[in-house]
Order: sequence, then C-alpha cells, then structure tokens
Amino acid sequence: MARLFKVGISGAGVIGATHAEALSHLDNVRLVAVAEPREAAGKAFVEKWGGTHYTSYPDMLAKADIDLVVVATPSGLHPDQVILAAQHGKHVITEKPMAITKEGLDHMIQAVDDAGVKLAVIFQNRLSTDVVRVKRALEQGAFGKPILANGTMYWHRTQEYYDANGGWRGTWALDGGGALMNQAIHTIDQLQWLMGGVQEIKAFTGTLNHEIETEDVAAAAFIFSNGALGTLAATTCSLDDQGPRIEIIGTTGRVTLRANIITEWVSDCSHDDIALTEHDHALVDDWRADEPWVMGHQRQLRAIFDAIENNEQPYVAGGEARAAVDVILRIYQDANG
Repeated sequence: MARLFKVGISGAGVIGATHAEALSHLDNVRLVAVAEPREAAGKAFVEKWGGTHYTSYPDMLAKADIDLVVVATPSGLHPDQVILAAQHGKHVITEKPMAITKEGLDHMIQAVDDAGVKLAVIFQNRLSTDVVRVKRALEQGAFGKPILANGTMYWHRTQEYYDANGGWRGTWALDGGGALMNQAIHTIDQLQWLMGGVQEIKAFTGTLNHEIETEDVAAAAFIFSNGALGTLAATTCSLDDQGPRIEIIGTTGRVTLRANIITEWVSDCSHDDIALTEHDHALVDDWRADEPWVMGHQRQLRAIFDAIENNEQPYVAGGEARAAVDVILRIYQDANG
C-alpha cells in the first residue's frame, strides 16, 4: 500500500491553486494546510481545496501535520522558505526558479542535505513524450553531431501584469529578473538539458516596453558543453503569446519543438524508432499534446512523490534544477558587465 503524503502549500495565488488542483488527482497525497498571509485569499483557498489556513508560514510548519511543503510564493522568498521547511524535517517542492542568487541556490541545497530531506523543482515542460524523445534521440545520435541549438520565447505581458499583486514581478528582489528568470527559464532549462550544459555565454538584455526594474527582452549566444553553438531570444513584449520554440541542427538531421511538441523531424530514422527507457515510459506515457496545462504539474508531482517514497532523488532534484538559474545569472553578468 502506497504511503499517504500530507502536504502543505505556501502561497494561495495562481500557482498555489495549480498545485492544489494537481495534487487533488493523486491518490497517495492529501492537502492538509496552506500558509497565506492574506486572510481572504487563504480562506477562499481552503474553501475550494480543503485543509487548514495559516496566516504564518512558520506556524504552518510548527503546527500542521505535514510531510512535505510546496513553495508557491514569489521567487525571492524560495530560499528562506525551503531552508525553514528542511529545518523542520519536511521534504520540499518549489516552483521555478528554485532561487534567484547563487547564494540562495547553495544554501538551499546545503540545508536539505543537512536535514536528510528531498528537494524537487517544478520543470514540467521536460515531461512531454516529444521532449523526452528528442533527448534520447540526441543521445542515440539520430541527428548526427549537434552543431546548433536555438531557443525562442515570445510572450505578451501587460504593464498591469507587472503591477498586480503588489508589483513583485519584474523586480530584482522578488522576481530575480524579468523575461528570462520568470518566463524563459523553461526554454533555457530545456536547451541546457538537451545539449548537456552551457560552457560559454555572450548576452544582451534590455527594458524596452515596460516600466520594470528588470529586462523585458534578452538575446544570448552559447557554446554548449558538447561543442555546439546556439542562441536564445526571449521577450515579454510580443503582440501575443507564441509557443516557445527549440530547434536543434545536427550534421545528419534536425528537429524542432514548438510548445513541447515535435513539429519537424529530419533524420535517417523515424521518431517512433527512438527507444525510451522504462523510466521514461513511467513518466510520460499518459502525455497528450492537447492536455490541460495542469497535467504537466500533475505528472511531475506524481513522479516526485513516487521517488520520495522509494528514497530516490526526485524529478527534477535541486542539484539538477539549479543549472537553468546558473545560466540565467551568467547571462545577467555578461549583459550587465
């Protein structure tokens, strides 16, 4: 019989509700608490999703009977909340980005290691059958030697979006950046994961269409660890949202992903011929291209709880998840001198 995990969520906003909905579909999980300083938001949350509302995050950790905490608060709060949860002996799942500074990344990983608990970070965009198939195809040489890998993310965000909820978005203190740290981090994570890491970076950033502290447009050039070159272009100034795009060129073929779906495949083999591992099948066999957005969270959360039950590293563990943040921080460093 599977272990029942009792979960508390920190943050009753949009992402907190996404996690609550995803958790409600998992048989071995029960949401028992939410920490939310806004009284009305906290009450509305528990009325819909259940559990007990705490106006203080430390109170929830001290008083609620929970095994794991989901951190769904502004990015700049993640390190302190993860560290405090670890000190209380709780496993932790945090939304991306796991932290917004190198020090935050280091301290979080040290805290969970010291406490002997698990830390996972939500990167649900890795978990489509097509994305996993491209990862395995690259490993199996389906496109020859990788030469070039490009990523784009063109989204639309209004000034009202940045001004809402106290105006924390687009600030260095709580958002840790703009179009890169908040939005393009998924594309950056996929690029660096598919290509085996980033070795060198040259970059530019700008704030061209919003009144915010951080960037709303960025362009970067990479040398990947496998020797291939690549680029990233990201903005929240687009007229409308366009699905993030990744294109990988090899010496004998190429592949394009648009919104995590293969839209072009040029190779000597069919993508159906690419062998997935048993673990891959367990992760993504229920994926479909037209699924609701919350299904990505549900899929990764299920994998995380299964790993914790088996005392394995969760998908995606903190040590692995920091790579995307490290790339973004290096872009900021190069762009800002």
